[in-house]
Amino acid sequence: MRHIGHFLFVVGLTACLPLSATAATSDPQPPDDSRVLLSPTRMPELPSTRHSVPASATVITARDIERSGATNIPELLSRYEGVIVQDQQGFGTGADSTVNLRVFNSSRTNALVVVDGVRQNRITGDEVHWQSIPIKDIDRIEIIRGGGGVVYGEGAFAGVINIITKHRQTRPIELEDDMEIGSFGWRQYHTAARGRMRGVSYGTSFTRRMLDGYREFSWSRNSTVTAHGGVELAPWSELSVDVLHSNDTTAFPGGLTNNESQFRRRQAVIARAGIFDDETDQVAGEFSLGPWEGLSGSLSAYWRDRTVDSLRSRLFTLTPSRGLSVRGLYDWAGDSLSSRLISGIDLTDDKATTGTRGVPPEDESNRHGYGLYVEETITLMDRLSLVGGLRYDHFRYEEAISFPIFEGTLRFHGLSPKVGLSYVLVPDMWSAFASYSRPFKAPNVDDFSAQVPDFAGNVDLQPQQADTYEIGTRVTHTFGEASATCFWMHTNDEILFNRISFQNQNFDTRRFGTELAARLHWRDRVRGSATYTFSRAEFIKPPFNNYTIPGIPEHLYNFSVGVSPIRLLWIDLDWQLVQQMFEVNDFTNMLPAHDYGVLNLRVQFGESNTRVYVLFQNLTNMEYSSFQSSNGSNASGAGQFPMPPFGVTGGVSVKF
Repeated sequence: MRHIGHFLFVVGLTACLPLSATAATSDPQPPDDSRVLLSPTRMPELPSTRHSVPASATVITARDIERSGATNIPELLSRYEGVIVQDQQGFGTGADSTVNLRVFNSSRTNALVVVDGVRQNRITGDEVHWQSIPIKDIDRIEIIRGGGGVVYGEGAFAGVINIITKHRQTRPIELEDDMEIGSFGWRQYHTAARGRMRGVSYGTSFTRRMLDGYREFSWSRNSTVTAHGGVELAPWSELSVDVLHSNDTTAFPGGLTNNESQFRRRQAVIARAGIFDDETDQVAGEFSLGPWEGLSGSLSAYWRDRTVDSLRSRLFTLTPSRGLSVRGLYDWAGDSLSSRLISGIDLTDDKATTGTRGVPPEDESNRHGYGLYVEETITLMDRLSLVGGLRYDHFRYEEAISFPIFEGTLRFHGLSPKVGLSYVLVPDMWSAFASYSRPFKAPNVDDFSAQVPDFAGNVDLQPQQADTYEIGTRVTHTFGEASATCFWMHTNDEILFNRISFQNQNFDTRRFGTELAARLHWRDRVRGSATYTFSRAEFIKPPFNNYTIPGIPEHLYNFSVGVSPIRLLWIDLDWQLVQQMFEVNDFTNMLPAHDYGVLNLRVQFGESNTRVYVLFQNLTNMEYSSFQSSNGSNASGAGQFPMPPFGVTGGVSVKF
C-alpha cells in the first residue's frame, strides 16, 4: 500500500499544476509511430494518440523488436510492465510460454491476443500458440492493459495484446533475410518478400525454427508460411486477405520434483514427458470503407483450424473456429469539440473435439456467440477526452462430455460497461487518466471437462466479471517517455484450479498494484529503460480468505542500459528480477517460491537494413524456474521446469 500512496500523491500533484505550464513548451512535434494506437477502434486507418486513451498502453515498434534481440514473442513481452510470462510447459526456452497481464497467472491467457484482427485464444483453454506467430513478421505490438471488453469483447479480461504484421510497405519490393544459430541447437531461418504498387499490396514469408533443447527430451521443429494480398478498390475502400500455415512438433520433458531438480536439472521424466504435433491453418479477410464525410466501416471474417496430437498417448484436440465482425465509426469535429462513435457486432462459432485416437467416446463442444457494442469518445479543446461504452455478450455451449458425464446446453451472458477520462496537461507531452470497466469472461471448454482421471470436471462454473479501476499519468518527450499506473480489480467468480478438490472452481478475488515504466535515449549514444510492477492478488472469501493467490510475483523488475561507443555499435545489458510469490497450487501459502534474477548481454553492429548481433543469455548461469509448482501441501509435486543456463545466440539480418 505504501507504493500506491506514493503514486496517488504524484498524480494529485500533477492534477494541481496550472494550465499555464503549456506556455513553457516548445512547438509540439507530430506524434511518432510509438505514440499512436491502432487498438482502441479496431480500425487501423483511424488511430488514436496514446494521450487521448484512458488506459495504460504500450507500443512496441519493429525497431524496438530488432533492438531487443528477443527470439520469440513471450520473451519480448516479459520485459514490459504488468506482463507475467511463465514456462508452464516445461519446454525450457519460453517459446510457448503462458503470457498474462495484470497479475493473473494460470494456464489460460486472461488477455485477448489478436493478430491482424483475428483472435488467437483457443476455445479449449484460452491458451495462445505463440510458436505459430513469427516474431520476424511483426511490425508492431500494442498492449492495452485493463478491461478491454467493450470493443474487443469476451476474453479481454485483463487487457488486449494487439499484434500487427508487416503490411505497410511503400516500395514495389522489399526483401529481408535473417539467420540465427545458438546454444542448445537453436537455429532460425527467416525470409520474406513484400511490396506495394499502384494500390496493390502483396507479401509472403517463410520461417523455420529448430531447437535441440537444454533438457533431455526437449526438442522442437517449426515451420510457418504466411501470405498477404490487398487491393485499394478506391481511395476510400480496400480489400485484404491474409493466410497462415504453421506446423511444429515439440517434445516436452515434463516437470521435475524439487529433489529431481536438485539432483540433475537436465533430466526428463519419461512418465511425464510428451511429444505434440501442432498444425494451424488460418485465413482472414477484411473489407474496409472510408473515411468518407466522417463515416467509416469494416467487415472482417476469419476461419482457423488447429489440430493438436500427442504422439505418445494418442490424445488429440481439434478446434476449428470462424468469426464475422461488422464495425462502423462516425467521426465529427468542430472548433472545440469532437466526437467519435463506434459500434459493431461480432459473431463467433467455435468447435472443440477432444479424445484418444481410435478410442471412444470423444468429448465435443460447440460454442456459438455474439456480441453487440457501442462506444462514444468526446474530446473537448483537444485536452479532455471522455469515453463511455457498453457491450453485451451471449454464448451458448452445446456440450457432450464424458468426465463428468454431461450432455446438454449451457448459456452465459454478460454486460460490460466502461467509462473513462483522459486529460492532456501539456499537449503531446503530459497527460493523466482514470477509468472504470467491468469485463466479462465465459468459462472455456477445459474448465468444464477433463481428459485425465485425477482431474474432476465442473459444469456448474459461472462466468467471471471484474470491477476494474485504474488511474495513471504518462509523459513523452524527445528524450523518451515515462508512465505510472495504479489499478484495483474485484473479480466475481474467478475460475481457478483447486488442488484440494482437483477441479476448477469459482472464487472471489481482489488485485491491486502499481506499474511504473521509464524509457530514455540520449544523442544516439545512450539508451535505457526501467520497469517495476508491484502487485497483490488475494482471495476474499472462505475457505482461503486473505490468502495470496499462488504463482503471482509481488515484485517484478526489468532494467536495461545500452551504450554506443562507436557509430553503429550498441552494447546493451538487460536484467530481470522476480521476487516474492508462492508455488502454484499452494493456496494456504506455506511454500514460498524461489526468487530469481537473469542477466543478458546484447552486442549489435549495423543499421536496420544490415545487422550482425550476438546475444549472451543468463550471464551469471542462474539456476531458476519461471514456473514453480507444488502439490498444494509440500514441495514434492512435479512442477519445477528448469530454464537454460548460460547460452549464446548469434545472427545476421539483411533487408533491401
